[in-house]
Amino acid sequence: MAINKKHAKSALKGFSLVELIIIIVIIGIFAALASSRTDIGIEKITHRIAIDQITSDIDLVRSMAFARSDTMTISFSPDFNNYTVYVGPDDSRQLLTAFPNSQSGTISLDNNINISLANFDGISELQFLPMGDVKSGGIIDINSNRITIENITGKWTLEK
Repeated sequence: MAINKKHAKSALKGFSLVELIIIIVIIGIFAALASSRTDIGIEKITHRIAIDQITSDIDLVRSMAFARSDTMTISFSPDFNNYTVYVGPDDSRQLLTAFPNSQSGTISLDNNINISLANFDGISELQFLPMGDVKSGGIIDINSNRITIENITGKWTLEK
């Protein structure tokens, strides 16, 4: 009987060092794959958030122009990846410092977001007239996406 107890104890010792090293290597490979996919996912989410912010701000400025019965302008600055909101007609417009999610009327985008083009009839300003109509439609290119704003209605569409 004593011999059987010795064999039973040696069978219950656990994993060998080689088996543990193999498991650690496999876990490391899975962790590396997961982290690379997370970076790609975060980049896509960041781009989508920027597009959502810009299109929501376009809708808000159009609504504000109608509600205030005043001209509202979004001035895009591709060099600095930001845009600024103004209230009032061209000759007497003022910075709208209380615009939501802005720092004194200027909305800055993340560093990996690139406004490569903002063109509304040759200028980089999207202007809504007092009834909420667009002075001139145009396009905004952000990374590999394009937002097109229609004349008169100000309705926007997203193209990839």
